[in-house]
This record gives sequence, C-alpha cells and structure tokens, in this order.
Amino acid sequence: MKMRIKATMTGSAFLLLSLFLLASCGGGGGGYGGGGGTPPSSTVQIVACPVTADATVTAMGTSSFDPPGVTITVNQVVQWNNATGTNHTVTSDTVPTNGAFNADLFNNTSVCLKFTEAGAFNYHCVPHPNMTGLVTVNP
Repeated sequence: MKMRIKATMTGSAFLLLSLFLLASCGGGGGGYGGGGGTPPSSTVQIVACPVTADATVTAMGTSSFDPPGVTITVNQVVQWNNATGTNHTVTSDTVPTNGAFNADLFNNTSVCLKFTEAGAFNYHCVPHPNMTGLVTVNP
C-alpha cells in the first residue's frame, strides 16, 4: 500500500511539473514586446553602396573622419571611404533604440549604412578612438 501511494505522489508531482513547464514556455507573444518572438529590426542597416550616396565621409589617415558630421533624412544612405593604408571601423556610440552598428572599413574599400529612423548617431573608429563623427537623421 505504501508503494502505491508513493507512486501516485510521484505521478502527481510529475504531472504538476509538466504543466508548470508547459505554461511557462508556451504562447504569450514572444520576448520582444509581444512581437511574436521576432527580434526588432535595426534602425541602421549595412547596405550595398549605391552609385551615388546621399552623404559621403572619408577616413583621413588615423586622425579623423571628413566631414566629422553629416545630415541626411530618413531612409538615406551614408558612404564611408577608406584609402588610408590602414583599417578602420564605423562603430556606434550613443544611438536611439535598435540603432547600434559596427562596420569594418578596410583599406581601399567603402561601407554604406542606411538610416531608417530619425535621430543622432554618434560613432567612432575602434582602433583609432580619436576618429569620431556624427550622423544626424531628420524625419
């Protein structure tokens, strides 16, 4: 008789644990604000460089980006060019939500970023922290 009671309690405990686990991981709309589990899209996207970008920035040696600031409107593209003989990055500092970016800017190449929301996007070069810039995106 004791074995049967013990087996029933073990079965009940298993059933309760199973129900708890199912309830804790099922449904509910995902982990991104009810968005169904899809991560939010970025407000800054690396894109193929167009024939003509809306704004162009050039890496100047290991000292600066020229110009240090550009202003564009939503859905426009900024192109960074590098002919310095060294590698750089275009890496976000302070940005609006979902606007972080980090793009490699290798020697003799270009990188283009499309900005899909308004805001102020500060950036720097990781290997050369004195190289900083700002992209201002107007609506």
